[in-house]
Amino acid sequence: MDNIREILGNATMSYTNMDMNVDAKKIVSSIFDLIQEDAESIKKANEIDVKNNNGFALDFEIINILKDKLADIEDSYRKVIYMHKNENNYIEGEQTDNLGTVCLVYDGNTYCLLELVLKAILTHNALIIASESDYMKATNELILILVQRVLEAYKVDKNLVQIIYTSNLEELLSNNISINKVIAVGNRDFQNKIKRISNIEVIVKGYNKFDLYIEDITHLEFIEKILKENRNIDVYVKSGLKLPLEDDEDFIEVEDIDEAIAQINYNTSGYSSSIFTEDKQNASKFLREVKTDTISVNSSPLIKDVVNIDIDLLLRKKKMLYPNLL
Repeated sequence: MDNIREILGNATMSYTNMDMNVDAKKIVSSIFDLIQEDAESIKKANEIDVKNNNGFALDFEIINILKDKLADIEDSYRKVIYMHKNENNYIEGEQTDNLGTVCLVYDGNTYCLLELVLKAILTHNALIIASESDYMKATNELILILVQRVLEAYKVDKNLVQIIYTSNLEELLSNNISINKVIAVGNRDFQNKIKRISNIEVIVKGYNKFDLYIEDITHLEFIEKILKENRNIDVYVKSGLKLPLEDDEDFIEVEDIDEAIAQINYNTSGYSSSIFTEDKQNASKFLREVKTDTISVNSSPLIKDVVNIDIDLLLRKKKMLYPNLL
C-alpha cells in the first residue's frame, strides 16, 4: 500500500508543478530522437524479453508511424474551443484542460505504453502504467528511463510517468481521489474485469483481437489466407453457408447480418472487424452499426498492433462564464 501511496503522491505533485508553458510537443519530439539514438540498446533489451518468452520482437516501423501521427496533433492543452458573448451580455467560452492523473492498465504492449506516455505529456497529465505481469519488462523499463531522462532535461518532474507491477489492481483503482481516469487496454474479459473493480471512470480499448463475418464465399481464397496468417480472430459465418476450410468447428454460426452485428458488438474487444459480402446494403449496415475502431468490407481485419487512443480522452472541457467588463 505504501508504494501505491508514494506513486499516487508523486503523480499529483508532478502534474501540479508542471509549467503550463512548457513545450510539450518539443519534449515528445526529443523523446523520439532519443529512442532513435538508443535504438540498439532498446533492441538488446527487447532481445532479452523475446529470449525469455516474455515479449514480442519490436517493430520500429510502428514507432515511426506513431511519431508521424503525433507530429500532426495540434497543441490541445488549454486550447480555446469557442468564445462569444451570450444573450445576458456575458462572455461565454469553452476551453480544454488536463485531467490530472491517468492510469493505464494493460498487458505490457510497448506500443500502447509509448502512445499513452507521449499523449499524457502532450496533455500535461501524469500517467501511472499498471500491469499484472512483467511482459516486455526489459523493453518497457528502458523506454521509460529514456522518457524520464528527456523530462528532466526540460525541467519536468520525471514522475510524470511511472510504472507499477502489481497483483492487486483493485487496491490501486480504488483511489478515486488521486486517479482521474482509467484506460483499460485488452480483450473483453479484461475490460470487464477492470470496469468491475475500478471506482474510477474506465475507458476501454482493445487490440490484436479481430472479428470476421463471412456472408458469402466470393473471396474464399483471400479469407483462407487471412485465417492462416492469424488465428486470433473470432469468425462468424452466415447460417447455411458451407466453407471448405479447415477447423470449421471454430466458426460461430449466425442467422443473418443482424445477429452477426449483435454478436460482434457483444463479444468484440473493439479493435478491428471485417465483413465479406457482395451485398452492398449489408456492407453499409455493418459499417454503420459495428462498434469497433476499424471496420472494413472485403478486406483483412488484421492491422498493426497499435491502439490509437483519442487524445481527447485525456482532456476535460471546461465551460467558462464571466462579465463582459472583464
